[in-house]
Amino acid sequence: MTELMTPQENALATFKSNLHLPNGGFHALIVELAREFQLPFHTVKPVLKKSQKVVEKKITNDFENIAEHDLSQENWLALIRSALITLVEQNVPLMVSLTQNQDYNDAIAIMAKASITHSEQQQVLEHLAMAYEMQVYKPLTAMLYTSILYWKISDDLYQVTPQTQQEFSGYPQHLEAINHLLKLSEQVKAMKLTD
Repeated sequence: MTELMTPQENALATFKSNLHLPNGGFHALIVELAREFQLPFHTVKPVLKKSQKVVEKKITNDFENIAEHDLSQENWLALIRSALITLVEQNVPLMVSLTQNQDYNDAIAIMAKASITHSEQQQVLEHLAMAYEMQVYKPLTAMLYTSILYWKISDDLYQVTPQTQQEFSGYPQHLEAINHLLKLSEQVKAMKLTD
């Protein structure tokens, strides 16, 4: 490792001081960025560290070209946002991934019949619950990891109440998928049974 000169050490100390985040610090920032970019907590967290390393390497290896702005929290956040935008471009919208889910498609196929049996009705409800678990619940809990909301979301589609949904207003794609699945469950419950 290269020995740092005093100006580099001072720049590094200034940068680290500028990264101080009160009221929950890094954790709160990660949760907020995960919500904003609709990415899992564990995807966002390394981006923060990597963005910090970019600036630290510039201080160490390219100190002559360091400007005061490079050491600012705003610059660090801009680096993070830029990296997250790149990651988000690879995301498939939740409703698209939901409609590509096998359980969802199995439920829709059964519901396409003019009438269904009680057993088929139960199969549809189970398929919808599984689609919820795989496409909504698991990705949402990955975003909410270690936040208070993590403990408030039900792993059971049919336990997601309107009151619970209000707490997740910051996750509109997930609410849209939940409401869509619940609407389908109501439709299948209203279908004529042949049993």
